[in-house]
This record gives sequence, C-alpha cells and structure tokens, in this order.
Amino acid sequence: METAVIIKEIIRLPIKERFIIIEDTLKSIQEETTPEKTLAEGAKALLADYLEDDELTAFTALDIENFYEAK
Repeated sequence: METAVIIKEIIRLPIKERFIIIEDTLKSIQEETTPEKTLAEGAKALLADYLEDDELTAFTALDIENFYEAK
C-alpha cells in the first residue's frame, strides 16, 4: 500500500483514532531505534562466535595476570 493511500485512509478516521495511530507509530519507531536493543541484538548475534572461536578469546587467558600501567 502506498503512503498516500494510507494517509488518505487515516484522514478519514476520527481524530481520537488518528492520535492512537500516531502514538503507536512513534512508539514503534522509538523501539526500533533504541541503542540498548541494538546492542543486545548484536551481543546475541556474536555469542556463538565468542563461545566457539578461540581467536576471539585468546587474550582472556591474560585476565588473571596483574596489570601495571606504564608511566
């Protein structure tokens, strides 16, 4: 369905229903663009790689060593 057709149909609705459509649309846009959601999805997508690929976790063997900052 084209945008112009959708808008024409929305205009035919009562104002209260139009506001509901606007609110729901804005909520869906906000949910899609929330950084936390994007980061969580990215972490889930890479979880298998980090569990199975030794090259990605090679330096975690150094986690137990003390770290000294060079001055």
